[in-house]
Amino acid sequence: MNFQARITTAFQEENRRLKEAGGPRLTKTHLWQAAKVTSAAVTFWFSGANAADLDTCMKIAPLLRVRGQWLFDGTGPRHEISDDGGNEDHAPIRLVDAKASAGKGQIVFSDDITKILMFRRDWLAKNDAKPDQTIGFEVDGDSMTDMHIIDGSVVLANRRRTDPLSKRVYVVWIKGKLYVKELVKKDGVWWARSHNAEKADEYPDIEIDDPEARIVGRAFWCGFGL
Repeated sequence: MNFQARITTAFQEENRRLKEAGGPRLTKTHLWQAAKVTSAAVTFWFSGANAADLDTCMKIAPLLRVRGQWLFDGTGPRHEISDDGGNEDHAPIRLVDAKASAGKGQIVFSDDITKILMFRRDWLAKNDAKPDQTIGFEVDGDSMTDMHIIDGSVVLANRRRTDPLSKRVYVVWIKGKLYVKELVKKDGVWWARSHNAEKADEYPDIEIDDPEARIVGRAFWCGFGL
């Protein structure tokens, strides 16, 4: 199997897996952005006119969920021991494009390859979070500052944890928009609560009464730049 066949096979297999998982499609744009090459170079790879060097293969292999060495020359196993992307120690977590997602009722991931965060697999496992069921969400606004969730920070949410627990923080859909809020239950009704004492009047509790409202996942980490 030559390089053209290897990259074509890996590309098609990964997109079949993403389709079955309901995830966003991998495109050739992702590859040339990750490799920091031109779009024409990627076209040459798939046409068989040229092949990528080892350094380039190592950059794009995590997106294809294959080993860089195998992609380069076909030696060794095709996949790492772990089969959920990234490498043996770290897994890629994609950031949601909140603006693109708003109003659509579905998660839309950013096409910007720089908006992929790498987290240690053992740390994710300690939080009972699988990489392919974890999303990154960039916070827009100051409604949760009292819980140290500030404007511009990134929250990770576990999509496997959608059962509401009172006084836990979740990423939720409400009336076509994504929010990061604490959920509280009052008189049998669930509400999304903000935490900014200085602007409490601006952020009243939101009753989750929209039939299309749903919990995307429970938030378990927040990070921001200094």
